Amino acid sequence: MRASGEGGDAAWIKVARWMGIDRAVGFAVLARFWQLLTGPVTQLLIVFCFTDIQQGYYYAFMNLLAMQIFVELGLHVVIINVASHEWSGAELAQNGTLGNVDQLSRLVSLGRTSVRWYAIASCLFIVIVSILGTIFFLDLQKDPSTNGLLNFASWGAPWITLVILTGLQLALLPLTAILEGCGQLPVINRIRFWQGVAGSAVVWILMLGGFGLWALCGSAAVRLVGEFYLVAVRYRSFFAPFRLPPSGATIEWKTEILPLQWRMAVQGSLLWLANHLAGLVVLKCHGAAVSGKFGMMWTIFVALQAASLSWIETRRPLFGRLIAERNYRELDAIFFRMSRISILLLAAGTLLFTAGVWLTNQLPYWFFQRIAERLPGVVPTAMFAFALIIMQLAQCTNIYVRAHKRDPFLLAAIVSNLTIACLVFWLGKEHGIFGVALGYLIGVSVVQVPLWVGIWWQTRRDWHSEGVSP
Repeated sequence: MRASGEGGDAAWIKVARWMGIDRAVGFAVLARFWQLLTGPVTQLLIVFCFTDIQQGYYYAFMNLLAMQIFVELGLHVVIINVASHEWSGAELAQNGTLGNVDQLSRLVSLGRTSVRWYAIASCLFIVIVSILGTIFFLDLQKDPSTNGLLNFASWGAPWITLVILTGLQLALLPLTAILEGCGQLPVINRIRFWQGVAGSAVVWILMLGGFGLWALCGSAAVRLVGEFYLVAVRYRSFFAPFRLPPSGATIEWKTEILPLQWRMAVQGSLLWLANHLAGLVVLKCHGAAVSGKFGMMWTIFVALQAASLSWIETRRPLFGRLIAERNYRELDAIFFRMSRISILLLAAGTLLFTAGVWLTNQLPYWFFQRIAERLPGVVPTAMFAFALIIMQLAQCTNIYVRAHKRDPFLLAAIVSNLTIACLVFWLGKEHGIFGVALGYLIGVSVVQVPLWVGIWWQTRRDWHSEGVSP
């Protein structure tokens, strides 16, 4: 029996190694798996505990919260990449951090400056987004062609509370980004897994208790507590040197951070238009009920995309270290293997969901009919599924290139995201969810993916043939 058990363990270990699952990825995958496992339960509770109008507001809240990119300006991704380069050769020890003195000093410099940046961004986010969201929802109520909207008492307090909780979490983002860049993903992902477990429980309790849109606030509160624990408790000693000015070399913000950040800020802002404008357009032009259908489908697809992309996302620090060491052979080997796994997993998930949408429309039972009423038809769902599968290739190559602390995607991102946003707005305004799906598919397959993959191919050949680390 013992031999059999050992053999079984060895088989699982081999599979895990082939799929690139280490401790960092393991907890990330476990957290994503939890989301995939509990996501359908949450979506079902939305179907049976919310009205179709509440469902529309629920997803509209999420789209508006994504506007944090306009104040955060993509800095957290830059912080991860820069911190991974500075952490090369360093490690945590019982008596503190061991490593090159100048590199550690530059890391402190990066942290102190980014914390100040995010403190301002957090305040701006709370004020601007809460006001813009309130104006948007109040403007909906003035439109005589829109029926069945919620009154201010139903959405006002949850909306303001949600923005405040999200803003406070935004203020902690630079510190958790530094931890990610410094290779602390095993601990971070373990904490975030338990965040997901606790968050799901809180959301379900609030939904079943009839608290409606307050469920989003409960989820945000759990995330805030988890991030605060990481920074103020678990890594309190790690961040102790950050309380004092750096003792040696410092990061030159204008030359090392700003050139990459402003490019990512522009791209992130346009990405919001490409990915989140659709839900608000459908809400404004076709009503909250139709918007709720789109929001539910899009949320499920985004969860599937995030789960499959974790195979690549969690490699950012590793990619940065390998690039700093000029170990391009190992970099490419890991990238190609993880990209294949990521794309195949997304394809399996999206196709399975599309098949589920088709099945709910075929079965004559009230349970499945109720679900089918809250989801788009199978045709737009399949179109989105195909678009996301091919988009995954572009996402993987984007992470690979940015790990070099360079970002040549600016012009391509402007062209592709504006194209997608314009197509989604134009076709979605006239044809609803089907128009949004068609516009997104055309923009992704014809413009974005060819441009992004082409840039990756060119830069990989040029930069690695130079034989120097960027």
